[in-house]
Amino acid sequence: MPIVTMSHQAFDSAGELAQQISNVLGYRLVSRDDIVEKTAQYGISKDRQGRARGRRLGILRRMDPGWRRYRIYSQAALTKEIRKGCLVYLGENGLARFRDFPNVFNIQVRTDIEHRIDNLMKRAEHSLNWNKAENLIKKADDREAKWRNAFYTDGQMRSSEFDLVIKLGQIGINDACDLISSTMEQKEYQTTYKSLEVIDLLTVAAELRARIAMNDDVMDDDIDVAVHDGVIVVKGYVRSTENLDSIRELID
Repeated sequence: MPIVTMSHQAFDSAGELAQQISNVLGYRLVSRDDIVEKTAQYGISKDRQGRARGRRLGILRRMDPGWRRYRIYSQAALTKEIRKGCLVYLGENGLARFRDFPNVFNIQVRTDIEHRIDNLMKRAEHSLNWNKAENLIKKADDREAKWRNAFYTDGQMRSSEFDLVIKLGQIGINDACDLISSTMEQKEYQTTYKSLEVIDLLTVAAELRARIAMNDDVMDDDIDVAVHDGVIVVKGYVRSTENLDSIRELID
């Protein structure tokens, strides 16, 4: 099933573009905040959902067990959404989230600061002046940088990693939508039996990893569940035979 990911900046027009792509292609539109909400099914508290939604993260967060489990649960929730059909994912972390999936078209949307300031002032019904709007956007960019640090080892997300970079302002939303829509008609983005099989395996692997994390009796910080050559592989270290038996029960 084809997936379009859109990395973007705060207060740009990427949401409008994503909605138009969703309408034209008939894909479902899912945002990062939608996935944050769906982590509730794995027992994530409203407080942690709020912190994740507010991007109050730091580089040390990667070592925090609670944050690590949030990432596991949100990945499981996201893979379930993919199984429902073709998807437009609006969120800064799509490139990392979908790295192992087939039929993915990764887009980076960039917009100049003047356009973003103008957007924010319009949303605020001009209750903000230019300087205040600019400061709010800079703070939002700082929070986004911390979020990237939680997903990328070096905190960087390079434009060269994306399949397409769109600079709104230099290209209009309609033209950008036409370009993306025509790209998704290409053979490499069409659903095949093999791509469905890979998605099924990744979904089962993500759900299994989430179920392991939900077992409070299992020390799972060294456990990894991945797909290799069409097989789900569980590897890592456990602290006791009881932990091993608990994981085996989940696999069986």
